[in-house]
Amino acid sequence: MIKKLLFIFVFTGCYVSAQVFSTGTQTLKDNLSVNLEIDGATTKLTLNGPSNAWFAIGFDNGATNMFSSTDVFRTNGSTITDATTAGNQLPPADTSQDWNLISNTVSGNIRTIVATRPNNSGDSSDFVFNNSAGSIDVIWAFGSSTTYAYHGGVNRGATTLGVTLSNKKFNTLDFDVYPNPISSNVKIQLPTSIEIAEVTFYDVSGRLLRKEEATIFGDNNFNIDELGSGVYFIKVSSEGKIGSKMIVKK
Repeated sequence: MIKKLLFIFVFTGCYVSAQVFSTGTQTLKDNLSVNLEIDGATTKLTLNGPSNAWFAIGFDNGATNMFSSTDVFRTNGSTITDATTAGNQLPPADTSQDWNLISNTVSGNIRTIVATRPNNSGDSSDFVFNNSAGSIDVIWAFGSSTTYAYHGGVNRGATTLGVTLSNKKFNTLDFDVYPNPISSNVKIQLPTSIEIAEVTFYDVSGRLLRKEEATIFGDNNFNIDELGSGVYFIKVSSEGKIGSKMIVKK
């Protein structure tokens, strides 16, 4: 039975790393639009909004307003904040800031924010993104300046985003990991065609545990003493290629 369960974990880990589910770019209001890409255990948010104002989006299946403990991503143009609605006020920042800013660029009068976080951050205040087809109910709002203030009735709304299998394609990255099972250290061996790669560790629920960098010239030997005994996944990505392997910590 244990061997069968491990096989399911391995198959699932490899399968989800080879598929991306996406909302596509959806216009919410005038110059406010969003695109979500759910790739394996990670979600990438691309949010376009006015370059001279704050804007925000909230995720909550069933959300219709800003008063229902909704998971919110907000930006004032210079910073991003992982927050949760709490009545008629600026959504307070979560204790755990789980979004990782990838880029913040301006073209004309549009600011584009790109950020990522684990589908399941482990924070009870955060929405859990599913790596599957379906839908996500969202709320949105934007202001008249970069100073957070009441947005007015016409500058807010709610909608449902459809999530479908994306036509985004990438090649599988083949790498070696040893020893396996592991006691303390795990070594990643990259193929000779890859000079540098991002290495991420996840538990079986898809929660991101740590992020590292591997290079073709490095020893790529990572100590994982902080992880308890159990099953984990290692994801290695570089130049549009992604690979995933299961490890067992003794």
